[in-house]
Amino acid sequence: MPVDRVPVHRDRPPVRALRPRRRRAARWAGAVCVAVALAAGAVVLGRDTGRPPEGPAKAHGKRVVTDFDGDGHADLVVPARLSTAGGVRLAGSVSVVHGSAAGPDLRRPQVVDRAAEGPLGDLAAREEQFGTDAVARDLDGDGFTDLALGRTVLWGSPRGLRTGGTLAVGGVRGGDFDGDGHADLLAADLAVSYGPFDRSGKPSRKGSAPERAWGDSDVPRTVTVGDLTGDGRDDVVTGQGFEEMQYRGYFFAGGAAGLAREPKELNTYNGTGTVGDVDGDGYGDLVVRELGAVSESAEHDEGEIRVLRGSPSGPGREAAVIDQETAGVPGTGAEGDQFGSALAAGDVDDDGWADVAVGVPGEDGGRGGVVLLFGSPTGLTGAGARSFGQDTPGMPGTGEPGDGFGSALLLTDMTGDRRPELAVGAPGEDGAAPDAGAAWVLNGTSSGPGPRIGPRRVASFGPAALGAPEHGSDGTVIKWTGTHFGRTLVG
Repeated sequence: MPVDRVPVHRDRPPVRALRPRRRRAARWAGAVCVAVALAAGAVVLGRDTGRPPEGPAKAHGKRVVTDFDGDGHADLVVPARLSTAGGVRLAGSVSVVHGSAAGPDLRRPQVVDRAAEGPLGDLAAREEQFGTDAVARDLDGDGFTDLALGRTVLWGSPRGLRTGGTLAVGGVRGGDFDGDGHADLLAADLAVSYGPFDRSGKPSRKGSAPERAWGDSDVPRTVTVGDLTGDGRDDVVTGQGFEEMQYRGYFFAGGAAGLAREPKELNTYNGTGTVGDVDGDGYGDLVVRELGAVSESAEHDEGEIRVLRGSPSGPGREAAVIDQETAGVPGTGAEGDQFGSALAAGDVDDDGWADVAVGVPGEDGGRGGVVLLFGSPTGLTGAGARSFGQDTPGMPGTGEPGDGFGSALLLTDMTGDRRPELAVGAPGEDGAAPDAGAAWVLNGTSSGPGPRIGPRRVASFGPAALGAPEHGSDGTVIKWTGTHFGRTLVG
């Protein structure tokens, strides 16, 4: 899709490069990003605290899976907040795809919007752009994942999402910031509502927001959640800036009393991010898209990611750089690729080191793509990296300019075999309506997810396949077009 092009210059913090770097002329960067948080689900499957024989240390923390009906298979949420529902423009819609032993079960989707019958449809009708700020967590501690959508909550049950209510305070991310085993909600200003929540929507207690300068906004531009200190409590990393300028990121540590109010400044001008133990030392590592000190228009950037190693005190100062010119990484960086604008971490090949899926939605004229990077004892590298897009053999569909394949990513185990599937969003994919959006789910294997020729290897679907609305914004009321189906994936 067409975008305005404005050249900017970037100031880079010192890093330890993984390869010889060449000087670059004017770069393109951006200010508006969506942070990808690790483990947004709700059912605690176990805590890894030991060192397996012949393998790396496991990072402390809970493995959390979104499972609305408690059947042991992860479920996938695809918000489409710009959908036209019940004849109302920008009403929004949320689709739930349940997991199964064979992968995503497209025979029993659940669509929640104002056109839906019953109490969930009534709840959706209260809001415009329903589906904004979707958070999947077991908020009431009953063993079933719940779905928070702003101030609206849909409660999980053996039959999935069936009842709903209103939260006293909404949130934009989920986590366990005090380590008590109950899910907490993080508001946009970083105030925390600590769980468990009762069915009236009231949290057990509330924390106050830190008094920080967020640049040109009352809240951070991006938020990433994960355990970076190895203590079993979630921490928070924010990105912030002023107009076209990007500030360095902040690290807020989780603790027994909850999320710290005073942060540590990081050595990165970070945008999107994810957390995973890519070097197997027992501490989650921070992987972020680097924007540079001037961040005018990220959709025009080649893109690069940086890895800051976790430690008992949080992410370190030294950063490793990876982009499409790093040895082993497929492809060649080009203006507008946006390498790293979406990120997801997980151990895809079960070797004990977290791996990272990297979205490259602007590649090849906006057709988009995904690069899968593997962890190792030395950290994340380009060795053995893979790339794929809609035109890769075994992948359904045909890539077209503006599809944005790779705009959203999620690693989650929908089959229950402990090999995570990779979900990929393409919000610009056309259906019966322009930019109806679509998602793909690539089955996990012993060597990681990827397109394979054979049955049930890749599932692909748009809103029509789920019974969700295909029509969305035409760009006249707001600048975005389509439904935004595939712009965000929650699980």
